[in-house]
Amino acid sequence: MAKKSRLGQKHCPKCDAWFKGTRAKACPKCGHKFRSKQKVAAPEPAVLVEKAANTVTVEQVKAVALTIKAIGGYDRLNELLGLIREVGGLRRFKDLLDAMQ
Repeated sequence: MAKKSRLGQKHCPKCDAWFKGTRAKACPKCGHKFRSKQKVAAPEPAVLVEKAANTVTVEQVKAVALTIKAIGGYDRLNELLGLIREVGGLRRFKDLLDAMQ
């Protein structure tokens, strides 16, 4: 005997009935509730990156891009980095900025 096509129908495992509608959440005859397919959320890209000394996160790249835009371009950023080196490091540069305020 040939198997009957059941496209567009759902099968209830409790009462062994077939009914129309593949989106039904419960069987209309016995009331059996079907499990919904849980959607698995994709993890954030920053979570996938392991925290190590030499890794760069997406947030860090975004922060540098915003800083470059705020300063006025790559040339101005290189000038600022050169100035920080001349002063003796970031901590001394920050102390000088605080003293100037």
